[in-house]
Formats: sequence, C-alpha cells, structure tokens
Amino acid sequence: MRLAIRSLRRRPAFALTAILTVAVGIGANAALFGVIYSVLLRPLPYPNPDRLVQIWETHPTLHQLQVTVPDFNDWRTQSRSFEQIAAYTFAAMNNATLLGQGDPAPVHASMATSSLFPTLGIQPLLGIPFTTTEEAGKQRVAMISEHLWRSKFAADPAVVGKQIRIDAESFRVAGVVSREQAFPPWADLWIPMSLIEPELGTRRKYHPLEVVARMKPGVKLEQAQSEMQILARRLAQAHPDTNRTVGSDVIPLMQQITGAVRPSLLLVWAAVGLVLLIACANLAHLFIGRTLERRHDIAVREALGARAGHLIRQLLSESLLIAAIGGAAGFALAVWANQIAAAVAGDRIPRFEWTGIAGPVMLFAVAASLIFGIVFGLPACWQVLRTREQLGESGRSVTRARSPLSAIFLAAEIALALLVLTGSVLLTRSFAALLDQSPGFQSTGVWTIPNMALGDSWPKSAQFFNACLAPALRAVPGVQDVAAANAAPMSLAPTELMRFATRFGIEGRTFDPGHYPVAQNRWITPEYFRVLGVPLKSGRWLSEDDRNRSNVVINEALARRFFPGQNAVGRRLVLGVMDPQQTIVDIVGVAGDLREFGLDQEPEPTLYGVTTAPVMTLLVKTKPGANPAAALRDAIHSTGPEIAIPKIAPLDDNLAESLAGRRLALSLLAVFGALAAFLTAGGVYGLMTQSVTARIREFGIRAAIGAWPHELVRMVLREAILLAIPGILAGALLSVAFGRLMKSFVYQVSPLDPVSIAAAALLLTFVTLASAWLPARRASTVDPMIALRSE
Repeated sequence: MRLAIRSLRRRPAFALTAILTVAVGIGANAALFGVIYSVLLRPLPYPNPDRLVQIWETHPTLHQLQVTVPDFNDWRTQSRSFEQIAAYTFAAMNNATLLGQGDPAPVHASMATSSLFPTLGIQPLLGIPFTTTEEAGKQRVAMISEHLWRSKFAADPAVVGKQIRIDAESFRVAGVVSREQAFPPWADLWIPMSLIEPELGTRRKYHPLEVVARMKPGVKLEQAQSEMQILARRLAQAHPDTNRTVGSDVIPLMQQITGAVRPSLLLVWAAVGLVLLIACANLAHLFIGRTLERRHDIAVREALGARAGHLIRQLLSESLLIAAIGGAAGFALAVWANQIAAAVAGDRIPRFEWTGIAGPVMLFAVAASLIFGIVFGLPACWQVLRTREQLGESGRSVTRARSPLSAIFLAAEIALALLVLTGSVLLTRSFAALLDQSPGFQSTGVWTIPNMALGDSWPKSAQFFNACLAPALRAVPGVQDVAAANAAPMSLAPTELMRFATRFGIEGRTFDPGHYPVAQNRWITPEYFRVLGVPLKSGRWLSEDDRNRSNVVINEALARRFFPGQNAVGRRLVLGVMDPQQTIVDIVGVAGDLREFGLDQEPEPTLYGVTTAPVMTLLVKTKPGANPAAALRDAIHSTGPEIAIPKIAPLDDNLAESLAGRRLALSLLAVFGALAAFLTAGGVYGLMTQSVTARIREFGIRAAIGAWPHELVRMVLREAILLAIPGILAGALLSVAFGRLMKSFVYQVSPLDPVSIAAAALLLTFVTLASAWLPARRASTVDPMIALRSE
C-alpha cells in the first residue's frame, strides 16, 4: 500500500481524475440508494408489515374507489382472510378548525374506526387509542398527531385528558400518535367513525372510507383477493342498484403507499447504475493506459524477481486505494446530495422524510467501493499478463499504442451513455408536449384559498359568501373578481376522482340499475367561469338567479359523449338516480373542457350548478403581478375572526404540482445524463491522449514528410469517431430494446422515438469530437526534430 501511495503521488493528475470518477459514481449511487432504501425497501414501522393490505372498491372507469360504510361493515362481518380490518375517512373529507390554541388553525381530522390502531399495531407516544366502547357511544374523543402536539401544545405531556375545541365541538384528547407511525400520514387528529353523518353511514351511494386490513398468518395475498372478489359479487347481487359494477382490489400497504413513485425511482436508479458502469469502464481503460505506460517499469520488476501474482497484487492495491479514497469522497457527496434532495423533493415523495445515511446505505457505499475497485482493476491486471509477453519488443506499432480492451470499454461507455441520454431526451420531448397541452383555463393571476369554512349550513354559507366574504375580498386592491367552487382545477388527488362524482340519467333514455353514467359534479358561484377564463361553447352562463332553479351547465366532454352531433342545450338530465326522489335539471349551456386531474388526463364529463357548500375553495382573480395574500388574509379575518385560513397560493402552483413527478424524473435523468456525457468525454480524452502520447514519433515523421497540421487533427478526430461508432450503434440498439420500459413515462411521444435516439447520438458524437480535439491539437503541433530526437 505504501508503494501504491508513492506510485499515485508521482501521477497526481491521474490519481485525482480516478478519485473524482469513483466519487461521482459511488456518490450518485449511494445518494439514490438512500432514497430507495427509505422509500421502497425500509419496512413500514408496524409489526409484521408484510401482512398489511389496503382494500379498494373498483369501478369500470376507476381502478381505485373509496368504500361505502355499509360495504365496509359487510366486509368486516363476512371476510375470513383478515385478522383485523379498519377504516378511516379520506384526506379531503374532514377539514376542520382547531380553536383556542392561538390563531385558528386548519387541521385534517380523520374519522377512524377504533380498530385502526390495533390493526396497524400503532403504539401511541402518550395515552391510549379510543376504544370500541367510546366509538359505539359516539363519545367525543380524539387522538392527536405528534406534529400537532408539538406545534400547538408545546409537547405538553399533560395534554392527555384535556379538552380541545374542534370547530364548534369539544373533544377529549385520548393520546398522541408518533410522527413515524401516524397513519394516514396526513392526519392531524383521529376521531371515532361513529360521528360520521348518518346519511354517509347508511347509504351505499356515498364512498367516504379507505380501508386497511391485516391478513391472518399464512393467508396469501391471492387468497384475500379471491375472497374479496367473491364478496363483491355477492354484494352486487344483493344491491344491484349501487353495486352491480363495483368490484374490489387488495393491494399490499407498502405498494399502495409507494406505488406512485416506484416506477420513477426505479427508472432513475437504473440510470444511476448505468452511470456507475460508465465510470467503471472509464477507470478500466485509464488503468489499462497507465499499465501500457509502465511496461518498462513492469519489465524491471520482473527482472528483479517479481512474478505475475506480485504485479497483479500491486495493481489491485492501487485500484483499491483509489476506490477507498473515491468511495469516502463519494459518501460525503451522497450526504450533501441527500440534504439537497430533501429540500427540493421532500414533500413529493412518500416516506422521504426518513431518508438519510443509515447503516444499510453506508454498507452499500463500502461494498460498492470494494467491488468497484476490483472490477476496474482487473482489466489492467489482464493487460499486465499480455504486456509481459511483449517486453522484448523495442518498438510500438500504432495498434499497440492502445489496448484493444480500452477501445472495447470506450465503446461500452458510449453505448451506456447513449442509453441514458436517449431517456433524458425522450422525457424532455414528452415534457415539452405536455406543457404545450392547454389546461382549458387561465391560471395566471388567480389565487386559491382551499377548504374555506363558510358556515354550518348550505343557506347560511351562501348568504355569508355573497353578503360578507365576497364583497370584502373584492375590496382588496388589485382584486378583480372572486368565485367559489367545491374544488379548484388540479387540486384533487388521483384517488379522489369519485369525491365529487355523481351518477346521472338522461331524460328519455333507459339505463340498467348499477350502469348509470358518472360525471364530476361541481357546485360553483356564477363568477367561476369568468375568473378562470373558461370559454362558453353554446347556450348561456349560469347566474345567481339559477341558485334555486334546476339549471346546469355541462362541459364539452359530457356533450360529446352523451349528445354526439346534437345540441345539448335544452336537454334534461336526471340527478339523484339512486334516491327515492329524483331531480330533473335543464342544460342551459356548454362550457369548454378543463383538464382538472392533470395535463396528461383527458377531461372528465362534468356538470356545474350554482350552490355554496359549508366548505368551499375560493378563487380570486387579481391584476397581473399582484401578490395580495396578506391583504386577502386580513379581509377574511375582518369578516370572521375564528375562520381558519388555509394556505393562500397561486393557481399556477396546482399546475406545477401536477407536473412535479414528471419534472423530478426528468431533472434527475437529465443530471445523470449529463454525468454520463461528462464521464464519456473524460474517457475519450484519456484514451486519445494516451494514443497520441504513444505515437509522438509517428506524428513527428508524418510532419517531417509534409503532413499539414489540419491533416493530423483530422486523422486523430477520425480515429475517435471510428472508436465511437460501435458504441453509438450498440447504444441505439439498447435504446430500442429498453424503450418499451419508458412507455408509462412519456406523453404523446413514442418510447421508440427515433428523433430522441438521433439527438442523443448527435450529442455524443459532438462530445467525442470535442474531447478528442485537445489531443488532436497536440498531435498537430509536434516538432519533428524533437519527436525524432526523443526516440
């Protein structure tokens, strides 16, 4: 090892290049492995987490649908595959206000069955979960989250047993749930399910619940799935009006939590793995080149008695030393990168808050460095064995100035780099196509205030909004208009598609029970379309006069699907098809489509009616460049001091958030594509520098007999391109072979897009030429006399 250190100190440029290459490869992989481990591999913080599952209902148009309370009760009594089964209301259902602890604060209050905590195996930090008896007695008890406990109650242990005020009701605190075990993770407090509205608890029309269960020991996922499908068919026969098209699906809880980000993380990890292989190939031919330069040194060692084993041990000592130093630097780089990633994407990736440099990550870095050091050192060892057979030769031909292995490794580098760059270009083109897609509304200058509590009844909410709140907000300088809706565009999660959906009929048409069409139902104030700049396609807009009348506006998607080639204005829809008393509404207008669930999601059939609910999202249109958040907050407080004001944010944030997942995958892949190109550039430069150095005498002779400098430059560049062509061809074939894996990541672009492959190939060709330019310039400036004299 002392000899290895002295050897590397004599070549500081080589040592620094090798160490940095290792650091980049190991650092990128260790950082991403930290994320992969925390998000995908680290077990859930519950006992026997592999037995925990989430159970959904399904619909022909929706593969994950929340569960009705009666269906959940039937599952609980009839299923035999589960040790325990529990339910809780979904995220957007229970927005509440915490009072009496400073300023009014918006909180998420999930109604949960008393079985939720035992099912998951949650052990509270303080207190005990509310019991079945308390739930059955509809007692007002609550479990609070550690976050709420620390932020609003100063982590006071005496909070257990105290009364806290949630909206107009008082609840006794039963216990505190730790941040790590909190489930669902968005909940601030949990209250008994028995407090749910009676209609929601008795009708199969409403789907307010999400269900988790613990399978019995020995029960397989397939068995549980089969039983739940049998139960779904049984319920469909018993309740055809509501359940005829409703199925069920059982998904491992870990998969449910991380399923949305798993494909993107695995794609990026694959790209990082390719970067590591590129770094390994780069170092392999760097060490091979160094071995060629040391052939006389190797001859002297052999003459002094060194055997092949001694020489190989010495080379592996150098490669392992490089790997150890580079691995340590890479580990430090991973810590730094992890902190940046947490700041940039911490709120977009589930379980990301637990990402860190844990023991498994450190072991991964150590193991990767060790394997890395051996792998990139072995080709140089093989080269030593070949060199020993050639030591008697006094000259070197052009072909012996560069090891064939180096050319192979360079081709492999270019092929892998082309694969990563093709993915980057493909995602870039897909993202550009997505940005070119119109959302159907104007988000610039519109501010959203979600989940505003307007009153305790629908009539009072309408009166408060029209008489107090809206005038106060319109009086704020810079505000042009104000509207309210039950949901702002792109504010609903993928699993909330049915939150504001409704089954409907069409006057004059007959639908079988359980087969009624479904549309999104938006209750709005008349200013909604004006604030969002939605175009009117036919008919008229709604007005305040339509509040107490059965008039609706539909979107183009509904008109196209159910009234193709007809004028939908004047037609009538049947609402409340599952109620004893149905409602007939008149279509008075057709509005343009809004892509409310994402730019890559087709508009859903939607109908709009003038209604103001107790909880609404406010939409405030302002003049360009205005930032009225503080003034809006003051105006709201002036109308109701106890109103909890959620986050006031631009509607543009909703649009950006809908693209966040794709943007993150694109950004990471672009970074690793750039690293791949950088490492490839270093590989080309190193290989061509070695080639030019070994052929100094040849270039001197060529210059002496009349070769022009530009001819020598062209010769070296042509050699670099000839070395790159096999790699580019192999990379193109790999891109085609793996292109189908990109299908779920692209939008309006083929995963086998030839433009992306060609663009990546051109970029690598440019990188190859640019990297070979300096060695080529050196070859063109060789003094013939100096070159000949040096021999």
